Amino acid sequence: MAKTKERLVLATLLVGMFLTVTVTVFFSVFLIDIAKTFEVTIGTATLLGLISQLIGLFLGIAMGALTLRFRHKLLYLFGAAMYGAGVLLYFLAPDFQTLLLAIFFLGIGGATIAIMVYSLIGGLFPLEKRGWAIGLTLVATQVAYVFLPLLSVLIGQIAGWRSVLLLFIFPTSIVCLILGFLFIPSKSSHEQTPKKSVYLNAFKEVFLKKSAVACLVSRSLLVLIVVVPLFSVSFYRMVFFISAGQGGVFYSIAAVGALFGAVAGGWLVNRLGRKPIAVVAPIVSGIAAILFTFMPVVGVSVALWVMSAFFGAIAWVGLTGLTLEQVPSFRASMMSANETFQALGIIIGTIIGGSALNVLQPQASNFQFLMTILGTGGIASGVIILLLAKDPCTQ
Repeated sequence: MAKTKERLVLATLLVGMFLTVTVTVFFSVFLIDIAKTFEVTIGTATLLGLISQLIGLFLGIAMGALTLRFRHKLLYLFGAAMYGAGVLLYFLAPDFQTLLLAIFFLGIGGATIAIMVYSLIGGLFPLEKRGWAIGLTLVATQVAYVFLPLLSVLIGQIAGWRSVLLLFIFPTSIVCLILGFLFIPSKSSHEQTPKKSVYLNAFKEVFLKKSAVACLVSRSLLVLIVVVPLFSVSFYRMVFFISAGQGGVFYSIAAVGALFGAVAGGWLVNRLGRKPIAVVAPIVSGIAAILFTFMPVVGVSVALWVMSAFFGAIAWVGLTGLTLEQVPSFRASMMSANETFQALGIIIGTIIGGSALNVLQPQASNFQFLMTILGTGGIASGVIILLLAKDPCTQ
């Protein structure tokens, strides 16, 4: 690709990744308010994220075949359209049952976009640029984590929490759809017309390769750290008695740490390699995730949360790059499986968190128990990569 076209494609993919986390950030800030509006407990409201990830899990399985049958551009556009429809339905939802339907659309849309973004990076960008491109996709999501909490609180205070969906997130989905139509090539270099045996071959390549499976299992464990922000604002509001606005500020501060981690991750991958980053960074992130709920001083606690976010972002870039290169002939199928295992990890983390906050009275000790489990997942992720995974690009 020419440089100008390459930049336009990358910009389009970054908007797509930004979109996929907008509702997650919005939901984290307004979790308590959404629960009150629909007259459910916080733990029950948290299960909305579980439903979205269940959809992502099953879609990830299906996408392994769909990516071999349909053009990647078409699937990307489908994902953007479904996400926009889900946002609009979320805004209009009169009851909790309708909200569940909105989550169904959002789960399909977000998972489809994410799978296609990484598949397109693998098919359109040369190897030396993929680490940087993956790092930038994480930067895009962290931009949402930095600015959207503050923007959500501002809009929500003026016009209510639903207005954030209509005034910002829905227009973003329209922009994503238009950019995808204009700038994503109709066919990437690794797309192919499937033969009868290609589906079975893709399955074998992904799941009969020890290193590929190690990356997938590691992803399930690493994303337990991704669940941390879902409960962090509620932790500070309930334990330190801060306001929703202050919680949004803390969220943004942690997101700034992750943003710098995403930039550093792209730089480090090109210099140190994918595997070393995927080993060390999740271990450090997991330890910090465990420690921040034990700190009685809010400033120290937030600093440790930022540290966890910083190294978690580096780990994400390293592991994603390592996973993308495991099965070069079937990158889309590999990333579909990656989405499935990612969803599985988030489901496990969400169930643990929702159950803990439903069964036990939310207090410091229960959040400590929760974060210890989530942080240990990050540590285990690094250990698995160390022992079982290989980087095909350095063999």
